[in-house]
Amino acid sequence: MLEDWRRRPHVQAGFGSEEPPDWREELTINEDWHDPVVAEIDGRPVGYIEIIDPAREETHYWGDVEDNLRALDIFVADEADLGKGYGGEMMRLALARCFASPNVKAVILDPLTDNKGAIRFYERLGFAHEGVQVFEGNECAVMRLTRETWAERSA
Repeated sequence: MLEDWRRRPHVQAGFGSEEPPDWREELTINEDWHDPVVAEIDGRPVGYIEIIDPAREETHYWGDVEDNLRALDIFVADEADLGKGYGGEMMRLALARCFASPNVKAVILDPLTDNKGAIRFYERLGFAHEGVQVFEGNECAVMRLTRETWAERSA
């Protein structure tokens, strides 16, 4: 299912030239820095969220980052499900899961700079721009949501 989802054009477009993961390997990572979640609506899988501790994950994708952060990857699987609020609800639940740990001070993410829809989506949730960085050959907008901003917006 995840392999099929990740090959869909609207999902692949969000990852640029980044190669899809080996899902059998990805889902067997049993480390406390890795939290993969399949989102469901009424028992129907609709998307995927991956929450990681970017300072501790084994590939060091984010480079040297401070402790007590979480990083997110998220996608809605079916193009027909876009615009129905599923992504927003997935993000609200993922952020609550991230900030459930009192040590987590911020959540970071890295949409492609040309993915204007995703950037606007994250801005509406309170994420602020931190700059541009190239990850795996893709120019990405590094964005951050602090615990304080999340608390203000979710109150």
